[in-house]
Amino acid sequence: MSKQQLVVKRSVIAVAMALATSSVAFAQQAAEAPVQKVYVTGSNIKRADKEGSSPVATLNAKQIAATGANTVSELLHSIPAFGSGTSNDITDGSFSKGASTASLRGLGSSSTLVLLNGRRITTSAYADPNQGKSAVYDLNTIPVSAIERVEIFKDGASAVYGSDAIAGVINFITKTNYQGKEITASTSANDNLEFARRNVSGVLGFGDLAEDRYNAFFSFDIGSRDRTSIRDARDVKQHMYADINARLNEYGSYVSNQPFFFRERTAGARNFTTTLANGADIINRTGCDASRQITGNRDRHNLTATSLLNGRTFCNYDTWANQEAQSKGNDANLLGKLTFQVTPDITAFLETGVTRTEREYTGNASTISSTAPTTVFRTNGLPSDYQLILPAGHPDNPWANSRAAIAYRFSGIDGGSKNVNQSGRLLAGLKGTSGRFDWETAVLLNRSERTETMKGMLYRPTIDRIVSEGRTLAQTAADPSVARNVVNKGYAQVAQFDAKASTTVGVLPGGDIGLAFGGEIRQEKLSMTPDYQTQTGNIIGLANSLVDGSRMVKSAFVELRTPFTKQFEMDFAGRYDKYPSENSFVPKVGAKFIVNDKLTFRSSYAEGFRAPALSQIAEGGVQSFSTVVDTVRCPDGKNPLAGGDASDCARRISSMSKANPNLKPETSKSFSFGAIIAPTKNIDLLVDFYKIRKEDETALLSAGYVIDHPALYPGLAIRDTNPANQLVGANGQPIPGTGPVSAVNRTYVNQGATETSGLDFEVAHRLNLGANGRLTTKLDWSYALTFKRSERPGEVEANLVGTAGGYSDWATTVGDIPRHRASLSTNWSVGVHSLTGSVDFVSPVSLLRRSDNDVTYPVPYCHYGKGQPAGAYSLGGLDKFSNWVSDCSVPEWTTFNVSYSYTGIKNWTLSGNIKNLFDTAAPYDPRYPTEGFNTQLHNAMGRYFRVSANYKF
Repeated sequence: MSKQQLVVKRSVIAVAMALATSSVAFAQQAAEAPVQKVYVTGSNIKRADKEGSSPVATLNAKQIAATGANTVSELLHSIPAFGSGTSNDITDGSFSKGASTASLRGLGSSSTLVLLNGRRITTSAYADPNQGKSAVYDLNTIPVSAIERVEIFKDGASAVYGSDAIAGVINFITKTNYQGKEITASTSANDNLEFARRNVSGVLGFGDLAEDRYNAFFSFDIGSRDRTSIRDARDVKQHMYADINARLNEYGSYVSNQPFFFRERTAGARNFTTTLANGADIINRTGCDASRQITGNRDRHNLTATSLLNGRTFCNYDTWANQEAQSKGNDANLLGKLTFQVTPDITAFLETGVTRTEREYTGNASTISSTAPTTVFRTNGLPSDYQLILPAGHPDNPWANSRAAIAYRFSGIDGGSKNVNQSGRLLAGLKGTSGRFDWETAVLLNRSERTETMKGMLYRPTIDRIVSEGRTLAQTAADPSVARNVVNKGYAQVAQFDAKASTTVGVLPGGDIGLAFGGEIRQEKLSMTPDYQTQTGNIIGLANSLVDGSRMVKSAFVELRTPFTKQFEMDFAGRYDKYPSENSFVPKVGAKFIVNDKLTFRSSYAEGFRAPALSQIAEGGVQSFSTVVDTVRCPDGKNPLAGGDASDCARRISSMSKANPNLKPETSKSFSFGAIIAPTKNIDLLVDFYKIRKEDETALLSAGYVIDHPALYPGLAIRDTNPANQLVGANGQPIPGTGPVSAVNRTYVNQGATETSGLDFEVAHRLNLGANGRLTTKLDWSYALTFKRSERPGEVEANLVGTAGGYSDWATTVGDIPRHRASLSTNWSVGVHSLTGSVDFVSPVSLLRRSDNDVTYPVPYCHYGKGQPAGAYSLGGLDKFSNWVSDCSVPEWTTFNVSYSYTGIKNWTLSGNIKNLFDTAAPYDPRYPTEGFNTQLHNAMGRYFRVSANYKF
């Protein structure tokens, strides 16, 4: 490796992952020959030193190829610092459908800034109300083939880059000054030929910047993937899922085109029983083929003791046929870059790119289940309850003197959805040297457009004719107007002008004093427009996401590097950002101390901020549906109180989530301390401690918490006020305020705080085998020490490491926090052969319930299964879980991988990868009964093969 290649990996406040030499060895080489200084993620000051005060992990193109990753999302999931809280486009992701996002340290996609060639990409047109996902930076817009390297800045970087960089920064750097032509084709699938993907990419570059004064570079990347059904995702613990969750058994849903009818219990009260005890008030038709008729069996179909299906013969609808483990998709990316040397000191550059990602998700046909009201949303008025009740005398109503609710599926109508994201990026700028100043300025326009098509949604005017005209269900289902496709559109955009300069302003005993300063003006826009029929309330069971907002952001920054001695240096940074309603200034300071040629210490302190997302403060709001436990009527999540019903233990509700223009920005403080150890010339060891604390997090008020704490949020939970539907007290009288909940009104709030800390270890060993080549081994290990959250100010912050956080502390919404994530790889290179073997490890996740804010349970108990203490509430059910799992956890997962490349044929590079070599099934996780695996931590691909061929012209 040349000195210039080594220099490319240096940073002012970054650790290079190349680990090619010790600090002192590099310093000695640098003294022998001049080296080129460059910018690397984390700073705007050029320098050539190997290590800085903060860690950066670097993956080059060769390392990326060895992972066998087909997409950027797959690539990042192999990095131990990558945490839960991401969106994944493999299956229907609801609010983030079709997007894949990044999350460092488990702090969510909104705290991880994504850059392309050092400048932020626009967020995509989503309004995801889930914790930590309000900013959706879609990784699908970045083609793997064009990447020269990825730099992952694992430290707070708001002082350099502004908002969203609280957890760190991921900078994708494309090829530059490339000359030549090459094309690459790859295909991949598992050993069952499922999860298949195909890809063709090409690169064309011509012109040498030094000799010809210009360079032009173009790349294209075209890919497609096949649909894999749930039934064909075999690399999970299928036998456990089948027994515990009834996954893939013969029973799908009792709601089919052969309706169920429920008799009204109290005239005019709109209350209907759905339990076995009142089975006489439930009638169903069985006019289907005998092959579809099944009789409900508690054990075989995993039914509850009170299920209305026990012993009842009904027509089954196969919901499993429409479930998938990987959706069908197509991708196209085109990227171009032109660099032209205007004068010996000034260079002009132009970057342009377009992307298109298409995802098709299959889904079940739409249903009407009217035993409880649903919500019909509109954008120009209040939402309204909708409950289809057949009057006495209706031709479908089996009771002559009672009204009836129904459960019916319009099974002849295709469900599912299609999502298309398109983006365009244009960057034009100049950079150069004027006197002692290196400078750069550019104009950026980046726009993302989204079109979402929801298939087979029920059209209310046609459904209403069932009652208004006495039409039968069969007549209505045959009406072509009963359902329609709904098209939602949106766009997100960032337009930016920036300028920066760096220079030296003096000399200290350790070297030049570096100074950088600059600023930017950025306009952000987000607009989401639902289908007109949804806006007017004509679509049943579908919510609106209506957002229209824009803002101007002005900022300025300064950085200073002070090498006080050859052994000790410090760097300082500060950034001021002005938003329409808030101003923010955040500082950062770092230090590095070289003890000797084998030991260096470094440390940094940074403050950060994250401005509320436009979707949280702009005009409009997000409407949604969710399933909650109504703890007023079903305290333990299993057994409803007198006057309640089994549906109260899993109640489908709606929410109207309003934007809050008075939200304050999130703020953060981060600290890191590390050591760079080089005991021999062939071994490098990096150890870094980190701690990040976020305050005033912006999040949507939890619907479950509102229901659980009615005294704190009076009136936000909307309940039926009819006394006939309320709980019954010991005196036999209705209890006011205890009717079934139908909706929860919510808003975005500044909630409590999140704090995380841990250790990162990187070890590299190099061994020269002489004629037998070179052996390089690398360990990358992330060890979590703490992860705490208080959803509201003043609440208890319990350590949730090693757990499913929101289970361990029931008062939080924290995701999975494995204690260990590690990757160990060894590469053997000799001549035209390169062989890499690697091991990836994710530690277990506990499902024990330990506390609920300030209440700590004397003995932790399992959220699933049996044996919970008296008073346990909101349980997960699944009695058979206890028969299979004794430690109440999702087990660890260890997978082995191998990669080989051959360059012995002129102009050709032939490569092959096998991921999960020993075909280790994804661990059992009861929270994912449909997928059969934890989509955040594991996958169901099993042993996965990828072959590729690259030809250079």
